Amino acid sequence: MHIFCPIHAKERMEQRGITREQVEQAIYSPDIKLPTRQKRRKRAMKRIGSKTLDVVYEPRGEDKIVLVTAV
Repeated sequence: MHIFCPIHAKERMEQRGITREQVEQAIYSPDIKLPTRQKRRKRAMKRIGSKTLDVVYEPRGEDKIVLVTAV
């Protein structure tokens, strides 16, 4: 599955020191999955070291994920 990172998401990742590999870990093997206000979006949380990565993304079909933001 391909993860597409729009400019907004890339900027937020850079500002927060989040790597693409960490985002992939959160999406593919989250510790917690949570609902979002928008039904088509998903939220995943992953503990990485002493911090928790919170990722919001939107699945698009069977082979694409669009990253909304990462905190």
